[in-house]
Amino acid sequence: MKRIRVLFQLGIVIAAAVTGIRFSLGHSLTSVEKYCPFGGLETAYALFTRQRFTCAAGELNLALFLSLILLTLLARKAFCGWVCPVGALSEWTGKMGKRWLRYPSFDGLWKIPEKTRRVFQVVLRTIVIAAVLAATWTTGELVFRGYDPYYILFSVHGHDVRMWSYIILGALLGIGVIMPMAWCRFLCPLGTALWPVSKIGFLRLRRSENACTGCGACDEACPQSLTIATVPEVRSGECTLCLECTDACPSPGALELFTNGKKP
Repeated sequence: MKRIRVLFQLGIVIAAAVTGIRFSLGHSLTSVEKYCPFGGLETAYALFTRQRFTCAAGELNLALFLSLILLTLLARKAFCGWVCPVGALSEWTGKMGKRWLRYPSFDGLWKIPEKTRRVFQVVLRTIVIAAVLAATWTTGELVFRGYDPYYILFSVHGHDVRMWSYIILGALLGIGVIMPMAWCRFLCPLGTALWPVSKIGFLRLRRSENACTGCGACDEACPQSLTIATVPEVRSGECTLCLECTDACPSPGALELFTNGKKP
C-alpha cells in the first residue's frame, strides 16, 4: 500500500508539472489553477452574491471543492496524503530532513508539546485562511497566487508569480526540512477548510490493545506527528490515511481501518 501511494503521489506531481509546462509553452489552454479545489472556496462569495466567478476560478474549481468535501466526509483528509502535490513534496522533504538530520519522528528538531501545537495550528490557520478569503472576496482577484506553493511550483512562472514568490517557496521548503510538513500542518488554507469535516470522517484507524506491543513505531512514522500508540482510535482531523503507521507497525492486526464500527 505504501508503494502504491508513493506511485500515485508521483503520478500527480508529474501530471501537475506537465500541465504547467504545456500551458507556459502555449501548447494547452489549461492552467494548473483549473484543478485547484481551493479556487472553489475562493470564488464562492462572488458566485452567491454577484452570480459570477472570481477571476480565473470557474465551475470546475467549485465542483472539485464540493467533491473534496464529500471525499473528506468519507475518507477524512485522504486527499492531502494521496493526491495533493504540495502535500507529497512536503512529505518527501520532511523524510529527507528526518534522514539527514537523524531526528526520530516528524516533530523535527523541536518537539512542540501537543497542546501548544494545537493552539499554533488553530491560530495560524485561522489567520491565513481569513486573510486569503477576505482579500479575495474584497478585491475579486486571486491574490493568493503569488504566495501559493502549488501555483508557484507548477505554473512555471505564471501570472502574479514574482521573485519574492520563489523566496517564500524556498523558505517553506527549508522550514519543511527542520520542521516536517510545516506548510500542511500550520498554514495550508485548503487543509484548514477540510479540517472540521475530516474530524467526523467515516473511515478511520483503530488500534487493537491485544495486538499492539506499545513499541511506538506508529508515532514515529506519522507525517502529521499524531498520537497513535496510546489511543484506541485515531480521531484527529489531521489524519490523512497515509497508512505510514500501519506500514511501520511490526505487529499484524494492531492497526486496522474501520468505518462505522466495522472493517471496510
